[in-house]
Amino acid sequence: MKLEDQMIRLSFYAAFSLLIGCSEPSDEVQTNATLVDASKSTLSVTAETLDQNRVQFEVQTTIPLPVEMMASVSLKGQKPNDVFIGHSERVTVDEDKLNFIIDTSNSKDPLPAGEYEAELSFYPRWGAKNGNEAANSVPELHAKADIKLEASGANRANAERKNELQRWVMNNLAMNEPWNRNSFEKRLGPSQKGSSTMSHLHDAYYFPNADVTLLVNRLKNEVTVWRMGNVTE
Repeated sequence: MKLEDQMIRLSFYAAFSLLIGCSEPSDEVQTNATLVDASKSTLSVTAETLDQNRVQFEVQTTIPLPVEMMASVSLKGQKPNDVFIGHSERVTVDEDKLNFIIDTSNSKDPLPAGEYEAELSFYPRWGAKNGNEAANSVPELHAKADIKLEASGANRANAERKNELQRWVMNNLAMNEPWNRNSFEKRLGPSQKGSSTMSHLHDAYYFPNADVTLLVNRLKNEVTVWRMGNVTE
C-alpha cells in the first residue's frame, strides 16, 4: 500500500473515532445536570412607602413564572375575626426580580395612619391557573415587610371602633327590627336624621361613628333595612 493511501486511511479512522466519542454524552455532563424542584420555590419581599398612600414592593422569587399573586397592605396587629383594614390587589409576577407599586388610596375606605404590613402571597390553586403550569406544585407561600403609612391620617382607634360597630350591626340587626332612636344611639353613637327616597313613609338615620344608615318606617316604627355609608335608600 502506498504511503499516501495509508495516510488517508489513518486520517479517516481518526475522524471516525472522534465522531463516535462526541456522540455520547459524558458522565460529567450527566452528573452536573440539575432539575428544578418547584416544590422548594422561595419568595421574599421588601417594601418602602413612596408617599402617604403608595407602597413599592421589591420581589424576589424562584417560583416558575409567570404567576398571579395577592399583594396587600394591611394594618399591623389585626386579629383573624377583625374587619379587615387595608387594601389588596392581584398582581402578575413575570420576572424573578420585580418591583411594583400598590396605591392604597384605591381602598374601599380611607385607611388610618399607622404601622402596616406589606404582604405578597402565592396561592397555587389560582395563582398558576393563568400562568406557568409548573407552579401548580409550589406550596402556598407568603412574604411580608413592615412599613409605616400616613394614608388618610385618620386615627387607628377610630377606624377600629367603626369596624366594631359595623360588625355589631351585621351580626345583630335584622330586617323589621323595632325602632328606638335612643337605644340605637347608645349602641352606635349620635345619629343624623334625613329624608329617605325609599318611600314617603321612611326616614334615613345616619350613624357617623359606624358609617351606617338605618332606613326606618315611621308607620310601623321599625328598621326596614340597614346600609353601609350615608345613603337614602
